[in-house]
Amino acid sequence: MQSKTFKAGETIISEGSEGNTAYLITSGSVEVSVAHGAKSIGSLDAGEVFGEMCLIEPGPRSATVKAVTDTECVVTSYDEFIGSIQENPERAVLFMKTLVHRLRQMNDRFASLEPGRRGILAMFRDWQKSLELSDLDELPAVHWTMMM
Repeated sequence: MQSKTFKAGETIISEGSEGNTAYLITSGSVEVSVAHGAKSIGSLDAGEVFGEMCLIEPGPRSATVKAVTDTECVVTSYDEFIGSIQENPERAVLFMKTLVHRLRQMNDRFASLEPGRRGILAMFRDWQKSLELSDLDELPAVHWTMMM
């Protein structure tokens, strides 16, 4: 792990770019946006984490994160994270709690977009039903208990 500083206004990660690191904010604040910066979805402050999905599976970033103020972060790579949770599995539980919390927030946001729209869980169940009703016997049944 290493400490890294960012100036106010500096882009820390860009939506769509490849990533394999997560950031723990030790001081300052950041803004998280999607649609390549067009839509702000929130801000994060000291003690909060971003980029965490890349610690489970490295890949494209799902949002852009910019420093709102001068910000300092502790940066953790995928390899460091995997080694850390192998040494201390309790860390994995804390990390998973953060992921579940964010999934619940996203579900609430989707549900509140329009009165007629439903949350992710309802959309997922509809998708699951469509698979079960199809002729595609080679596809296994889909179960996602994490969202229930």
